[in-house]
Amino acid sequence: MDYEDACEATVTREEARREIESHSCSFEEFIRDAGDQPTYRGSTVLNWLGY
Repeated sequence: MDYEDACEATVTREEARREIESHSCSFEEFIRDAGDQPTYRGSTVLNWLGY
């Protein structure tokens, strides 16, 4: 998957948690910033990670 595809993807809460924690970041902090949702846009996760 390339960056553009990743931005357009919809990911589950668990997929977002795994990706964020794989970058040694706090999922709880992500939740405070992005809200506690069942799914997220890939762009939300990537932007939060600084990509």
